[in-house]
Amino acid sequence: MDQLKLKLQEYYQQYQKLEKQPSGKAAEGEEDTVQELENDILTQFGLPVSKRFVQILHDFVNHSVVNDQLLDYVSKKLRTAARKYLLSPVMSDQELLTQARDQKRSPYDVLPELGYPAHEYAIFLVGELLYRRNMAPQDILDELKNVQKHKSWEDLAVLSKMHNYSTHELYGKLKKLQVRFVDDFVQHLHRQEVAKPQNKRLTPAEEGYKPNYKTISKIQVEDIVFDDNTTPSLFGKIRNGRSYSRITIGLEFSELNQLLMSGGELGVEISNAIKKRLANRAAEKPLVIDIKAEFGEALKLDNCYLEVYKPQHKEGGKWMEDKDAFYFVDKILSKKEFEKKAKEEEVKTKIQECLELIGGSYVYYQRLRRLGITEEEAKLRAGLQDELLFKLSSYLNKLKD
Repeated sequence: MDQLKLKLQEYYQQYQKLEKQPSGKAAEGEEDTVQELENDILTQFGLPVSKRFVQILHDFVNHSVVNDQLLDYVSKKLRTAARKYLLSPVMSDQELLTQARDQKRSPYDVLPELGYPAHEYAIFLVGELLYRRNMAPQDILDELKNVQKHKSWEDLAVLSKMHNYSTHELYGKLKKLQVRFVDDFVQHLHRQEVAKPQNKRLTPAEEGYKPNYKTISKIQVEDIVFDDNTTPSLFGKIRNGRSYSRITIGLEFSELNQLLMSGGELGVEISNAIKKRLANRAAEKPLVIDIKAEFGEALKLDNCYLEVYKPQHKEGGKWMEDKDAFYFVDKILSKKEFEKKAKEEEVKTKIQECLELIGGSYVYYQRLRRLGITEEEAKLRAGLQDELLFKLSSYLNKLKD
């Protein structure tokens, strides 16, 4: 029996031994042994230890009996995967990340191919900042290189467990090393931890900041990404003058359903596709709906308006708005609701203008009185001969003071 088959047999035995351990009781050394064997086997084929290749080994150990035929089958499958991977077009790291974002590949696949560990911080950089917030791939690569260079992975893991993390010496150390997204990372994990029981994001008020709201419409949705533990995200474009700019929108499932129902027949089709995916427990996570690929066109949301805001994070004790084009939905308005609200705002503005004019009339009245003009004449000239209007003008003037 060749070395590969022996290694596969050893892996099978170690994995089965690990699986038989009660949940949470497996020794750390046993888990390390399994991971080392995975690394050895895949490296032998020139493959990175990414999720899609490790899955071949996981499928292998799910068989109840191991024999030569199964070992040959797994070897062949690994060789085929290696041939396909090694003969694929050579891409720069930036091209690989860009393609990964476009294809919504799992960070657990992408990071090993780039030569980085599937560490929580690295997953945050790719899964959150690159995929959800549309950060530039080069910025992500620069950060990965910096953390790898200074071997800061463990420091980040330790810091992420602390609530008063910014007062710890590790925080100062990482800041000196110019690890850029420490605050974002730790606060992101803390938000997830707090929100986990109800699987719902915290509101700005709960987090302690006041958001800057804006209203957007006419969004072209190209992808929808979600899983059991995180709220959905829409990836698409929005008109910005004569051109389109990329945008990512985070929202709740109820809000997603509301948007899809406003999207006509295509929206209903997408909604049905999501229900089917959710019902399929074996479906790969996160779930990705590539709307263009599956339905032939992007979903155009022309019949609703979204009140959105950018999330904020604390930096140096101050709340700072995230710079990337990622927004959370606060409210969804139908076209009718938006027009009604716009009209109400217009009326409120006009009422305010009228009140300011009335309040200003009292100032003019006082000026006339100081010039020695009689009360009756001053009221007449100021347009305040009506007693009720005169009182209102007086009160409005006092409010200014």
